[in-house]
Amino acid sequence: MHILLCVVLGIYIQHTYTILSSNYLSLSLGITILIIIFIIVFNTLKKVIFFKSCLIILFIILGITCEFVSNNMNSKKFYMNFYSLKSTIIIDINEELKQNKYHKRFIAEVNQIDQNNSCGKLIFNVDNSIRTDSIFFNRLIIPNPKLNLISKAKNPHDFDYAEFMKKKGIIHQLYLNDKNFIIDKNYSISFSKFALTIRNTLQKKLKQYSFTKDQLSVINALLLGQRQEISSELKESYTKAGAIHILAISGLHIGIIYYLLNFLFKPLLYFKNGNKTRALIIITFLWFFAFVTGLSPSVVRATTMFTFIIIGKLINRNQPIEFSLISSMLLILLVKPMFLFDLGFQLSYLAVFGIVWIQPILFKFWTPKSFLFNKFWELSTVSIAAQLSTLPISLYYFHQFPGLFLLANLLIIPFISFILILGFIVLALAFLNILPEFLVTFYGKTIDTINFVIHKIASQEEFIITKINMPFSNMIICYILILFTILLFEKFKLKTLFKALFTILILQSFYIYQKQDIKSKKEFIVFHKNKNSVIGIRNQNTLKLTNYKGSEFSNTTFLKNYITKENINKIDSLAKDDVLKFSDHFIISIDSMAVYPNKKLKNSIIILKHSPKLNMARLLKIVQPKLVIADGSNYKSYIKQWKNICKKEKTPFHCTYENGAYILKE
Repeated sequence: MHILLCVVLGIYIQHTYTILSSNYLSLSLGITILIIIFIIVFNTLKKVIFFKSCLIILFIILGITCEFVSNNMNSKKFYMNFYSLKSTIIIDINEELKQNKYHKRFIAEVNQIDQNNSCGKLIFNVDNSIRTDSIFFNRLIIPNPKLNLISKAKNPHDFDYAEFMKKKGIIHQLYLNDKNFIIDKNYSISFSKFALTIRNTLQKKLKQYSFTKDQLSVINALLLGQRQEISSELKESYTKAGAIHILAISGLHIGIIYYLLNFLFKPLLYFKNGNKTRALIIITFLWFFAFVTGLSPSVVRATTMFTFIIIGKLINRNQPIEFSLISSMLLILLVKPMFLFDLGFQLSYLAVFGIVWIQPILFKFWTPKSFLFNKFWELSTVSIAAQLSTLPISLYYFHQFPGLFLLANLLIIPFISFILILGFIVLALAFLNILPEFLVTFYGKTIDTINFVIHKIASQEEFIITKINMPFSNMIICYILILFTILLFEKFKLKTLFKALFTILILQSFYIYQKQDIKSKKEFIVFHKNKNSVIGIRNQNTLKLTNYKGSEFSNTTFLKNYITKENINKIDSLAKDDVLKFSDHFIISIDSMAVYPNKKLKNSIIILKHSPKLNMARLLKIVQPKLVIADGSNYKSYIKQWKNICKKEKTPFHCTYENGAYILKE
């Protein structure tokens, strides 16, 4: 555990602060060798404190180095080191993403740029009119590709897709609107591609039967780990019901497969070395399933953990679950350090930690004599433990708490084993083209029943607590508090109690500071919204907006995120004045009427909206603004002209399409 925490800290430090670059790699290796020498020397001299300190530094450096080495952008073979507009790029299509209104989207591995072997990933976008059956799991040759950086978040507290993909090692995307590529006929398929081809075949086989769109999307998520086809409405229902984990392949699925395989290969125990043979076969099957489902972080976590459990039982290791949990996490992070920032990876490990350490404590509070009540209480404590261990991070990411999570889990989890086992039978029969129609109908109705129950629970809006702001610092303190509370229940110590109480004081101090910080905030904001103009003035916890149209308007994604993260509790309409005064600045709004003051205003900022037809050079000469802002309601052709004129006149220009929202603080 100590080694794991040091490695995690090292990965976080390198990702956040980038303290190691290619220029300092040899220095890092030199320091590591020096520390190892010190450890050997001082261990011989029995200097325990120094020995431990050196070990901590060593494993932090290990985490830093692993993050650096695993990042393709640090490699000399990274594709951007060879790329130009005249290049020919060779890519392997690895994974399908959810398609949007205009494009089918894939993750592609860059194999070669011209004659240079390359590495790195990018998003490959193909026009919806082009058939993509032939390109999936294939190698494509694309001449003269134009790579575009993935757009960053345009508004404060918006989901930053660019940062999200950067953590997966992807910073560019490639668009093809015509069939300007060649399929490499000589490309030989790898084992991973073979496994993914099986998944693709299974998906096609299922489509031949009379499953509805929602049924198919849930089956693909439950059995094959593919959630791209799930509608946003259905996904939202599962989230509100606190049952979104059901749609992600995790330890529950791998555990069921493990126990099934354990039962099927039990006869091998009667043969010599049967125990080892069974273990090898089960591990092989589990990893093959992991490859078929696409090696998502939660699947890799579960499969690695069960691999360690199997090995632990084989060598008769005590506490195999605890050792397997910690060892699997350490191994995965050494190989794939960026999994640390994957939400599925975080939630799956925290849930299992909760079940392993919190559930036994909760279960001791009541010992029912009835078998039925005992199982009910066991399932309840498992759900509560998993929810408690994932609550702080769930609030940090999703800002809501599903009050009926226990009901959803109690109604669904008891039947999930049956649903999964029956699902695997359906998959096998569909693959062999012998799936009977009555089984299709029965399984489809079963999925519909789950969706109906989830929808009914999610529709109880009064039990869903929303707009909860959980800053990162507060989340970390909450986990420290949970740790001390677990230690207190395991063995009461006065020192641990004082630590828990002190942690509560720190948490309260953070909330008091954050509340005072809100009272001092005053901002003028030009938000970015395509084909619309949204301007706001924030004063403490009140936000005034132009074109405010009630709660429906404030529930648009970019405003909802800002309102939640900034603890806004009052929204009002902003007066429609052509000239506003904010702090010592004059804010001049110019709309399609192109009306503006015919004089110079000191410290003036011009906002152009709804594509006004005006003489920009004359406007700059008369008003002499310190800044010109063009929001998302303007034509891009107009913005381009204005930008060129401002550049010529040496006037700063801010375009929300390119630079995101503009924020002026008092």
